[in-house]
Amino acid sequence: MKKLLLAAAFTFAMTGAYAQTSQNPINYSIAFPNAQHHEAEVTMTIPTAPNGPLELHMSRSSAGRYATHEFGKNIYNVKATDANGKELVIKQIAGDVYQIANHRSTVKVSYTLYANWTDGTYAGIDQSHAHLNMPAVFMWLASADQRPIRFEFQDLKKYSWKVATQLKHEGANIYSAPNMQYMMDSPTELSDFRETHWEVKNTDGKTERINLTIHSDDDQATIDNFGKMV
Repeated sequence: MKKLLLAAAFTFAMTGAYAQTSQNPINYSIAFPNAQHHEAEVTMTIPTAPNGPLELHMSRSSAGRYATHEFGKNIYNVKATDANGKELVIKQIAGDVYQIANHRSTVKVSYTLYANWTDGTYAGIDQSHAHLNMPAVFMWLASADQRPIRFEFQDLKKYSWKVATQLKHEGANIYSAPNMQYMMDSPTELSDFRETHWEVKNTDGKTERINLTIHSDDDQATIDNFGKMV
């Protein structure tokens, strides 16, 4: 009986994991109508939201860093609606945690992000670029870490920006990640950057291309020379 119960529990867990990954992707849209004041407008759309209260988080730390940074302090104007625009009650239950107790299948959460520090931990936005370290930018849904994710980067033409990221390019200004962990490890630079590249042979014999993108006023020859030093 004990073996049967363990097998049933394992099957249930695997079924739950499969259901999570087979659901529609969580969608993020990020726009920059007020870039000169270091702000972005983020909208997170959750289709087929799980039943029960939704718990939404801003990260407290960043991939590869172990200190806490409490990224939730940099967001405000947090709102939630259903698919028809009807307002939902969203409560801040901790510094970095929000909860929506009652909701329907589709939930939209929007907020303003303040970002004025460009480095490997935080995010920085102005009219010349948007440097997005994902944990510092995007709210995430607890228990949905295996759901696929899609991003829509707005205002690219407005600022003459291109996109530098390891996220998969799906077309136009749409990019994707297979799950939340991949998303968190995919810092993204939106700017009129310059690029240089080189190839390396992996241990399995496969040749890989390394792209180096640099947001600076240097000419291409300087960027290429820097790439050779790297």
